[in-house]
Amino acid sequence: MPPRISLVVDDESSIRAYVKAILEREQFQIIEAEDGTQGLHWVEKLGDALDLIVSDIQMRGGDGLTFVCSVRESFPAVPIILVSGFAEPGKYPSTSFEFVQKPFRPAALLTAIENATKKMELRK
Repeated sequence: MPPRISLVVDDESSIRAYVKAILEREQFQIIEAEDGTQGLHWVEKLGDALDLIVSDIQMRGGDGLTFVCSVRESFPAVPIILVSGFAEPGKYPSTSFEFVQKPFRPAALLTAIENATKKMELRK
């Protein structure tokens, strides 16, 4: 089985490292981006090879929600997890994204990934 590729977008390096550690245990290859601009660069480069996106909502240098909405337009079936320590969970459309409130345990992120993957499989 080829490696699954995940893009982790967060302006805090410690959060990227935490998410990376969780996903590497699940056999993901991780690409990191500090903001939505870098994230879009990687999305354009990887295209359909991208299997998962985990993005912060509030970042210096860009809005994570704008970033993932741009991704959703071009890649409607990629599972996307939004994370935030400030946002309200019920504020985001559950049909397009999963939401995880910071701080979170690995199990919460993995459950969100499973849920998002199942939703996106239904779109294919």
